[in-house]
Amino acid sequence: MAWAESIVGVLKKNNVRFLNYVPDTKIEKILEAARQLGGFEALPLTREEEGIGVVCGQSLGGGRGVMLCPTAGLGNSINALASLSIPYRIPCPIIIGVRGDLGEFNPAQVAMGQATRDILDALRIPTYSITREDEAEKVTDGALRICYASEGPVAILVTNEVAGWKEGKVKL
Repeated sequence: MAWAESIVGVLKKNNVRFLNYVPDTKIEKILEAARQLGGFEALPLTREEEGIGVVCGQSLGGGRGVMLCPTAGLGNSINALASLSIPYRIPCPIIIGVRGDLGEFNPAQVAMGQATRDILDALRIPTYSITREDEAEKVTDGALRICYASEGPVAILVTNEVAGWKEGKVKL
């Protein structure tokens, strides 16, 4: 879980206070590291597009928040990104726990997992992947710098290579 601790340390260093999240196993590892470090406010959400609005509102209010969600939730947030954060140039860092990629057992996760990068590229949202524990700090810090300098959304993908995958089998 050193990757999660690295991410949280960088969030704190960059004055990110609000962790807005939709539950997911990878996201829970980040939240646990944040609880151990302290100094964050965690806000559970019902849907990802709600989180984009909340992060943008936190930014407009002078605070810094991050959206934490699984890849499946990215599809829910596309309109909020395209109609709020992007056109109004509001910093909106998004940390996405990748599903539907290497080691996925649930076929319902695969389509969105495989399309995630293409969707982000189509919206011209800078996207960076964490594939090894030793790159978590550098990738997170660099992505946050771009997010705040460019005043727009940036996505950080927490891949299965670094965080592992869910064990299980879909029963039909």
